[in-house]
Amino acid sequence: MSDSPLLFANLGAEEGDGWRRMAAHPRVRAAAWLWAALFPADAPRADGLAARAELASALERDAQRAALETCESPGLVPWLSTPEAEAAARHARVPLAAAPPGVVAAVHDKAFALEVARAAGLLPAEIGETAFALGPEELGAADTVRCRIEAEVERWPAELREEFVLKPRLGTSGRGRLTGRDGRLDPESLRGNLPRFRERAGCVVEPWLERTADLSAQLWIAGPGDQRVLGTLGQVLTPAGVPLGHCGVIRADGSIHSGSPWDAELRAAAAVLARAAAARGYTGPCGLDAFTYRAADGRERLRAVVEWNARFTAGTSALGLLARARRAGWLDGAGAFALGVARPDFAARRLELFPADPELALWLAARP
Repeated sequence: MSDSPLLFANLGAEEGDGWRRMAAHPRVRAAAWLWAALFPADAPRADGLAARAELASALERDAQRAALETCESPGLVPWLSTPEAEAAARHARVPLAAAPPGVVAAVHDKAFALEVARAAGLLPAEIGETAFALGPEELGAADTVRCRIEAEVERWPAELREEFVLKPRLGTSGRGRLTGRDGRLDPESLRGNLPRFRERAGCVVEPWLERTADLSAQLWIAGPGDQRVLGTLGQVLTPAGVPLGHCGVIRADGSIHSGSPWDAELRAAAAVLARAAAARGYTGPCGLDAFTYRAADGRERLRAVVEWNARFTAGTSALGLLARARRAGWLDGAGAFALGVARPDFAARRLELFPADPELALWLAARP
């Protein structure tokens, strides 16, 4: 058996087997290139999709090694460990280099993150006293579901009833959510969305908060008692929650931080979720999404636990590219970066990552 990983780039597999249709979308293709760049250049593909794009020449000199030491395991490496990925590993006669799909489904579930965060006291009052999860077995007749949700929302403070969301418990990038307003759901919209919610393990209902900044923590879990924070990042998202890029601070020791005043709290929350996931048997890459928001009193607060991603993330890929850039000497003297954004809000020099896609650029500056 080869020591090289066999890549299975099933980005978007939370939403079923339609991930292959999404693969040609420019944003998904770019995310797949970034992910593939975590691994040695000769790593073969098991998904039938196009090979990874060529890296910029300064980075290609480093391309025969993994970007991060955690990306060196032989076997089939999926973006997300699913039964389909497990079957592909069997077909290729290699081990699945990921946690079992059943374990992944349990901890990738938004209800898992909600449960752990509530038990650990990590939720702000606006979420801790309101948000709740429904399983597929609770999503029967549309009128019954609507009445139940509206009755629960009616108990919320008036300002939180103004806008709320239903999010699939298994989903990605804000896709598939349904918005309610003034404590009510549109009956036909709910009816049309219920089949999707049932297919994706149910839904989480929570108030919509006015985000002021998006953050993430990237981790690697080797086992119980062995969890490592790889770095924290600022996230650049569309209003719908689709990731566009990352930004952050490069410290003198080479570590990557979000640059947010909430960074210590973010890391502490990530450690709590990582321990809980490890206790359920999860190993491998993972990420915690968080955001700051404007509370009713006008003060900025942190929602440290929004979603827990039990898979590789765009943030993992960003940290891998930064590791390659460091070894190429690009980060010398740099104190701030932005990756994949059209242009950062600080004066910076632009470095091309992939000649095939000039928009996937890395911006570096001496300070934020």
